[in-house]
Amino acid sequence: MSFEVGKYGIESDPDRQEDDASGLGWIVVVVLLAAAVSLVWTIVSRSVRRADDVPETPPAAAEVAQPGVPVTSAGPAPAPESVQDPAPIPAKRIADRRSPEVRNLLMRREEAKKKGDVELEVSTIEQLRALPGQPAADLDDLLARRLGALNVKWMFELGNAQWVKEVAVKSGDFSSRIAAEHGSTLESLRRLNPGVDLDRVRVGRKLRVMNHPRFNLVVRSRPRVADLQLMGKFFKRYDLLAPAGCEPGSYETPGNLRQFLQEKGIGLAAKDAAELSMLMPKRSSVTVSEM
Repeated sequence: MSFEVGKYGIESDPDRQEDDASGLGWIVVVVLLAAAVSLVWTIVSRSVRRADDVPETPPAAAEVAQPGVPVTSAGPAPAPESVQDPAPIPAKRIADRRSPEVRNLLMRREEAKKKGDVELEVSTIEQLRALPGQPAADLDDLLARRLGALNVKWMFELGNAQWVKEVAVKSGDFSSRIAAEHGSTLESLRRLNPGVDLDRVRVGRKLRVMNHPRFNLVVRSRPRVADLQLMGKFFKRYDLLAPAGCEPGSYETPGNLRQFLQEKGIGLAAKDAAELSMLMPKRSSVTVSEM
């Protein structure tokens, strides 16, 4: 109900009251609808934003797809890789972590290996091991053992001209004298000339013999390895069965190398001791160190 000034003073107007109430009701309805629309819009917007925040690729999958790149999406960090996992790291991932120089040398070594080019593979491995800062240090032991196998092959199967020369048997020569004259051993002479009866060599026969090799065996007790050097360069690596039982220092080998190694407590596998006896002549040098 509302009041207004009429003809007879202040009078009530019932119809006016109903109109005002009706107008007010429409206003309330509009406000409520607007509030409802606003609420629905807010809820929908928040849902869309949350959906956009979810990564399309799970963190673990992203890490596998891009090894070495840290995961930047939200959520708990992936579990560290087990150190006992025996699965080897793919060669590509290993190569990706190395400098271009090392990668190029490793590729060249693989090519030389496939082609059977012993000289090229040997020189490549030597370059890898001699790089400043030793960027391939984690591969050094494998490279050293491969180099040793190649050196033995290069000497006894291919007759490397740096270490082996050919001589003609003269009148009055016999096998042990030929070996001694060239600072070598009779066992190496037999190995270099397979199928030849060295007890009955005829005059003029050509024989291959090691040409005054200067061998030095470096025994390292703590890592339990023995590196054989030839002319000051690495030749082959052997494993010690136990740390050397003698004092560090320099020694000269007698005629019987196996007995010398036994007396000094330098334990080697039987085949390795036999090979060293074949390679190292009398008065070769043996250096024993802790490191």
